Amino acid sequence: MKSFMTLLLCSVLVSNLFAQEDTTQVKVLKKNVVTVVEDGNGTKVKVGENKGVEVITDDWGDTTRIRIGRRTFDVVENGHRTYVNVSKEPRSKNWNGHFNPHWAGIEVGMNLFSSTDYSMYNGDEFFDLIPGKSLTWNINFAEWAFRNERNNFALVTGLGFSFSDYRFDRQITIEKDPNSGMIIPVSLEDLDKFDKSKLTMTYLTAPLMFEGKTPLRMGGSHLYLAGGVIGGLHIGSHTKYKYDGNKEKSRGNFNLSQFKLDLTGRIGFGDFCVFVNYGLTPLFKDGKGPELNPMMIGVSFPNI
Repeated sequence: MKSFMTLLLCSVLVSNLFAQEDTTQVKVLKKNVVTVVEDGNGTKVKVGENKGVEVITDDWGDTTRIRIGRRTFDVVENGHRTYVNVSKEPRSKNWNGHFNPHWAGIEVGMNLFSSTDYSMYNGDEFFDLIPGKSLTWNINFAEWAFRNERNNFALVTGLGFSFSDYRFDRQITIEKDPNSGMIIPVSLEDLDKFDKSKLTMTYLTAPLMFEGKTPLRMGGSHLYLAGGVIGGLHIGSHTKYKYDGNKEKSRGNFNLSQFKLDLTGRIGFGDFCVFVNYGLTPLFKDGKGPELNPMMIGVSFPNI
């Protein structure tokens, strides 16, 4: 009987030991930013709220689970093999009336010009682009929506970063003329094994759009339409060209417009959207470069 009681006591102690949970939280402005939970089964690290990032490690096996929004990645080690299972949590098919804006996410678009004028350069169209390689990547990291009472229409704003590449079709780069201050082309024809040349610029962006849900639905997603303007603040730019295993990079403002304003129109279902941005401001400051009005056609993956 005494041995039985000793064995029972040990079992209770071991159970309590493995059931013990250690939680660490990092808070900013009374909100949990990072939560770390350690227990007998493993360690769970969660960043953000319900739609944030979660990483779970299994102390008993060889599985690591990474959840980003509704997507889950299971990294499994099985003997000498490692494989990844990807799954996605389906949306509820019953719409609960909540309005979900479609700005935050990742976008990619092709850079074009709606109009050009090279009269100051005697018609030399030196800024011709390779469209398929002149791309803009937008990372929209914050959004806010001011909804109506029916939750089917909202004024949407937010913040994002825009990274644009203008890949030159000709073997040139650009620089400021030291006398006039105008942008001029610089030939790179004498370089051996020339690879590519481009102008890269970065903007901080903020939209002001009206977005509405239509009655058309696909599963739990409504067809949505959005339109408005996107403002941008130029925060950096550089030119870069590569040749014969070397690369040259030059930073500057290149007479780019400090502020830009684009008209935008968007249509999408759920986590996919097609958009067109039409530039209302020229690429370069007035009289300091060719008159080029940018436009962009692209796709967006909001709420990823």
